[in-house]
Amino acid sequence: MAVEIEITGPGGVRRVPVPPQAAAIELGSDPTTEVVVVGEGILPRHLRFVRTDGGHRVEPVRAGATVRVGGEDLFCKDLRAGDVIELGAWRLRWLGDRQPAPVVVADRGRRAPSRPTVERAAGRSRRLRPRRSSWLPAIAVFAAVLLAAFGLYRHFRGSTWPASPKHYVDLARAQFGNSEPQRALDTLSFALREATGPVREEALRLEADIRRVQLQTAELPKVMTARSEHDLLFGFVGRYLREAVERPAAREFVRCCDQWLERHRDVCQRHTEGLPLLAAIESERARFLGAAALDTPDTAADVVFAARSRLRFQWRDYRGAMARLDDFLRRHPGLADVERERAQLLTEGHEWLLGKLRFVDQLLARGERDHAERELQQLERWSTLPEWAPLVAERRQRLDAGR
Repeated sequence: MAVEIEITGPGGVRRVPVPPQAAAIELGSDPTTEVVVVGEGILPRHLRFVRTDGGHRVEPVRAGATVRVGGEDLFCKDLRAGDVIELGAWRLRWLGDRQPAPVVVADRGRRAPSRPTVERAAGRSRRLRPRRSSWLPAIAVFAAVLLAAFGLYRHFRGSTWPASPKHYVDLARAQFGNSEPQRALDTLSFALREATGPVREEALRLEADIRRVQLQTAELPKVMTARSEHDLLFGFVGRYLREAVERPAAREFVRCCDQWLERHRDVCQRHTEGLPLLAAIESERARFLGAAALDTPDTAADVVFAARSRLRFQWRDYRGAMARLDDFLRRHPGLADVERERAQLLTEGHEWLLGKLRFVDQLLARGERDHAERELQQLERWSTLPEWAPLVAERRQRLDAGR
């Protein structure tokens, strides 16, 4: 995997490679950092690029700080090719992870047949030297025909003869170890026709192991989604609950944990990589449950914090924030603090949206259509309020017209 960072500053443009074996690299003005950038506003250790399962994530070194990516202050950001990180007068452009083509190592050994073949043991027997008696050749031909007929009869009955069921269980285990789970299941199905006793129990255990691995492989993308949301929740703790534990933050965190558990509990219970995530979320939820006081009604401070906290991570969830405020105002009409917060959020959000749309316009002008598509998808998913929809739709039409 080759990764580069394009650094643009007062001194010009340079590209810095990211070591492929590094789990994390730091950027700052300190000469001991892996990427040295010296200038006004650059801390000795400013940013950290952390390798993840899906690529790299950028985050500030100092706890509680933010990093500005694509014009927005974020707690952290999973990087994509083309993302721009702003550091005062410096611009860092992430040039992306260039994945090498996967190398498929074929098994050059003996390929197992799609259906186990009958070894013709009788055909390997030594030929009898013909004798002078004329009836011996006739007997040999008759015996060969009879033996072939018997072999065909057993074969079409679905028997594992002449090899034993144990032979096919061992073959299935080898196929499974060679990353051929479906062929292994086919071979086990053949072996189970005649397997009995301990051999049958072994075959059934192996079949269960293969099906469990198949299920976990199929559900791995869901576990990766759960992991990403798990990391954001722990970022919430680091930002709002590291020192003093106040009720609005504890209440919002516990509710976010409940949403995570509703979406991901089942798959994490079934998956070995999901079990640690589930245990961590349940433990943190229990730690702040008392301070959350969920048995008491929401106050204006609770709902204002909940709305604001939805705007301070990777993408601003204006849709969710406005829904929280509107739901509270339906139950408590005329509450001045909440109405004032709603008006301010709407004004700030409109300015923020115009900035994001200007960024999309720049991407379209440069022909970076894939990057523009990702930005619009996030806006449409999280941030597009009904009154803002025409502005986003205009960019969507321009993007679709160019295809």
